[in-house]
Amino acid sequence: MHGAARSSQKSPEKARAASLSSRAMPHALVTVVSLRPLDELGQEAARPARGERVRGRGVAHEQAVGRRSVLEVLDLSIAILRDHFALMVGLGMLAWLPLLALQPFIGSHVWERSVGSGAMFGPTLSGLINTGASVLAECFGAALIAQIAHAALLGQDVALGRVMRSVLVRLHVVAGVALVTVVLTVAGTCACYVPGLLFAWKLSAGPMACVLEGQGLRKSISRSWTLTRGGFWRWLLLTWTVAAIVGPFRGITAAADWPGARAQALAWTGLSGTTFDLVYVLVSSLLLGVTIALQAAMLTVYYADCRVRREGADLELQRAHLRTAEVTS
Repeated sequence: MHGAARSSQKSPEKARAASLSSRAMPHALVTVVSLRPLDELGQEAARPARGERVRGRGVAHEQAVGRRSVLEVLDLSIAILRDHFALMVGLGMLAWLPLLALQPFIGSHVWERSVGSGAMFGPTLSGLINTGASVLAECFGAALIAQIAHAALLGQDVALGRVMRSVLVRLHVVAGVALVTVVLTVAGTCACYVPGLLFAWKLSAGPMACVLEGQGLRKSISRSWTLTRGGFWRWLLLTWTVAAIVGPFRGITAAADWPGARAQALAWTGLSGTTFDLVYVLVSSLLLGVTIALQAAMLTVYYADCRVRREGADLELQRAHLRTAEVTS
């Protein structure tokens, strides 16, 4: 009983002390966590692997619901090119290298001293070969790079061998879409320029629909016509901006093959014709590889953005991720 009396006497004292402490420290319930630098703990922050960083960023971009502005499309295109620079530019160089290797033999400088019928037949034949081979190189390189860029956009891994096989199998369809686009654009440009601009805009997503969706010629053109409904000024600003970025690269490549420029370069550098041709092929393929890589990345992001605006592709992807998460959980 004495113990119970002592405990009953102490309980008011404890209550009074608790009330005083709560008045003196009104925030006493806040938890304070002290952090120590990692170097004191003897370990460094774990950095994710390069592939993991790229994959995580791609999923974050694709899962973001909403449309991308012009600046966001450009920023994402450049980010994809930066993260996969060696692979995308290497594929672009691979596409252009066979054509550029022919330039020492069929370039415009070869016919500068021709006379008679050769002065007209030679340049015409070279122009036809260069035009056809350029379209084929653009189609092949853009088809390869588009699959790499789209996989990066989705945060997926891509087997390069499978990509090469799929592009080679459908190369004739991709070339057909590109040929229709070039013919209609050139014909429209000759008709007061404006129809050519409209055809270039409405058919801009055709190659991506063919490569990424596996559509045929007619379906790819109709898909592009549907996906690009509205947003002409957005496409025009994207196209002009990318053209301004890659314009110097194309200009250097084209100027190096001019007869006068080539002769002057040989005089300034003192290189032999064979050495100059070798340097020209390597440097030109690198510059054109960068050009086609950026253009293909921009068109891929633009195509994905068109699908988001017209079909809600980002919402479909989010539902797929949610279903996958439910199954795994």
